[in-house]
Amino acid sequence: MTTGPVPADRDPARLPSLLVDVQRRLEAFYALPAEPPVTDFLIAHDEAAHLPGGGSRTLVSQEGDEVSLAVVLDRSVGEELAQADPRERLDRTNLGAFSTLTEEVSHFLFLMYCARASRSATQLELELQGEVDKYLSAAFLLSVQNEGAVSARLRHLLFRSYRLAEGLSPESAERYRVATSLADRYCGWLEARFLRAARLSDLAREARRFYRLGRREKLEKIADIH
Repeated sequence: MTTGPVPADRDPARLPSLLVDVQRRLEAFYALPAEPPVTDFLIAHDEAAHLPGGGSRTLVSQEGDEVSLAVVLDRSVGEELAQADPRERLDRTNLGAFSTLTEEVSHFLFLMYCARASRSATQLELELQGEVDKYLSAAFLLSVQNEGAVSARLRHLLFRSYRLAEGLSPESAERYRVATSLADRYCGWLEARFLRAARLSDLAREARRFYRLGRREKLEKIADIH
């Protein structure tokens, strides 16, 4: 298998250091091989008008054994994060933008992982993993910034107080709602079983195992949570 980017222009306003930082943290957490920087696949918002979809999105195409990826971030994401770096302080003013950025990095890494493992990935899998990753990434930053404390309100903000993007098809909207509900349940279990008890090594082992499960196995895992 070979991989190659869709031609991309780097946009300094997208905070490339934050993109790569989120990528490397996820790779380390999930024990994934280091991929090329996601910034190499970034297309400036203004240059992506002719591409499918709208807003922030990860695009994939395959021709033979070659997989091409591109990541687009809505202009507002870069603007918000440029004003308030979440690595310095993550709060309600930049949580939304940070979550969007993290989701796109998550999609990028999961697609690369699946391509290298010669396995397919459904849209629901991508959304579910992206939801889990934005929770874990935010929880990590909040833990560092608050002497280990992570409020249960984080899940409420991420999974219950969201607004769907305008223009989504009914199918896409329903898929996002399902993924969000599943992630809320799984992350609530992670929080209760591992985070509150500071069992971080056990958390990493569980999250790595979940990452590598197939779609059916992930759904069965969450369905079995009580």
